[in-house]
Amino acid sequence: MKTIIKKAALAAAIISAPLAASATDLVGGGASLPALAYVGADFTTTNPQSRLSTNAGLDAGVDASNNPYESTGVTVDSIFDAFQIANAPHTASYCQTGSGTGKRVLVGANSLNANGDCRDYSASPVGFSAPGSQTDPDFVGSDAPLTADDVTDFLNGPRANRQDLVQVPALGALIALPLNLGDDVFGNPISRPNLSNAQVCDIFSGDATSWDQINPTWPSQPINVVYRSDGSGTTFAFTQYLAANCNGSQVIFNTNEDFAAAAPVGDYAVGTPASGNGGIITEVSSTDWSVGFANLANVLAEQGLDYADVEGEDPAQTTQIQYDPNDAEDPLAPGDLYFGKVLGNVDPNTGLPQVQNVSGIDSNCVLVIDPAAQLTGAYPIAAVTNLLTYTDGNTDPQALENLVDTVLVDDNGTSTLPTGFARLAVGATASSTAASCIN
Repeated sequence: MKTIIKKAALAAAIISAPLAASATDLVGGGASLPALAYVGADFTTTNPQSRLSTNAGLDAGVDASNNPYESTGVTVDSIFDAFQIANAPHTASYCQTGSGTGKRVLVGANSLNANGDCRDYSASPVGFSAPGSQTDPDFVGSDAPLTADDVTDFLNGPRANRQDLVQVPALGALIALPLNLGDDVFGNPISRPNLSNAQVCDIFSGDATSWDQINPTWPSQPINVVYRSDGSGTTFAFTQYLAANCNGSQVIFNTNEDFAAAAPVGDYAVGTPASGNGGIITEVSSTDWSVGFANLANVLAEQGLDYADVEGEDPAQTTQIQYDPNDAEDPLAPGDLYFGKVLGNVDPNTGLPQVQNVSGIDSNCVLVIDPAAQLTGAYPIAAVTNLLTYTDGNTDPQALENLVDTVLVDDNGTSTLPTGFARLAVGATASSTAASCIN
């Protein structure tokens, strides 16, 4: 970890050095949940939806018939656009692989590297479309925080020369329940229903298999639950909510990035897997009597797609996603932020992940929101998306620090967050931590 002296020396070197002759293209990817905030909505206008958003001329690859996969640019007024304007000529590209694949690229697991093809939503990604021989990503987005297994994979894998990992909470994002319902038994359209936590539990546990079991005025149509087929941080956050609210004397849900491993999908009347937030929305939009879970911003971007209120709260009217920035282990000021912790095994009595001290890497550079923290007095289903990178060996540490700071704090106020996203009260602490850890 950098000392203050080292930090000052680096700043002096930057000031005295001549301007760089070429741009740094920061290449990242991972969670699809923050994509609308990071790169904007242009990826939603392609068919199929693009995973890769870039202004650096990166190539998403070609399919078996040599047809190019869809890609698009970074939308004006997005966070990455604000970074690129303030730090020209540097750019930042993002490939939506899902959190699970993103973390595997970060640690080098399963032979996944940054220079594998990003592809689009017609095919599974194998990388971030980094140029040439760039196997290591510059940064990764993940809604599922680092686990002890992730750290082990990093230490035993091809990225160990990067020395340590950095993880900071980046943004809060609301998870909506998109719906495609028809008319009730009286012939009236079912629109924006209000579901209780208990009804959400009934739907996703399979205790309710037809819509009339949720509301007796709705038809006896089988409930089609659309869920993520890929490793997903959105799934992690949603199953965390289900575990916190639905598990009582019996544990039904276990917090997991894999929904089929977290929930009793075999009990559904109809269960339909789909890849990515975009895949969930496409499937719900095209299938009657279906329900899923996806980032609210993605749901709102799909014209005409309905969603549910939960406990009387409209997620589109929720502007605060507040977690206490105080140290969760300080008995005098308990909060929601852990320092030097990673996720361990799920507690078999609660279905929620336990935390444990990180080992093998610098604990000062790993921050995480308490996985048991829940929002009260507001829309209850939210995710925290994280930014991850390395402490050492980064191509352009200053550009990377600036990107992280733009995401977490945006001191210049030049990026506009879509409805459903909010910066976190921990942002200043997280940005300072990243600046002290990135070499």
